[in-house]
Amino acid sequence: MTTYQKISLTLAILSAFSFAGVGFAVAERNGLMALIFIILGVILAGTGFILKRRARKNGTL
Repeated sequence: MTTYQKISLTLAILSAFSFAGVGFAVAERNGLMALIFIILGVILAGTGFILKRRARKNGTL
């Protein structure tokens, strides 16, 4: 497994957990926590897409 794949897998898992956290926060009726998890999930997913674009641009993907 390459370094890129390890980083991508880690980002994907963390992003999935953050969106699961949104569900947990909604169940607990905690709007602030849900908002924080949404922002965190978008940042993590966006970082993964940025890394993928850079890898394609460099020809390493």
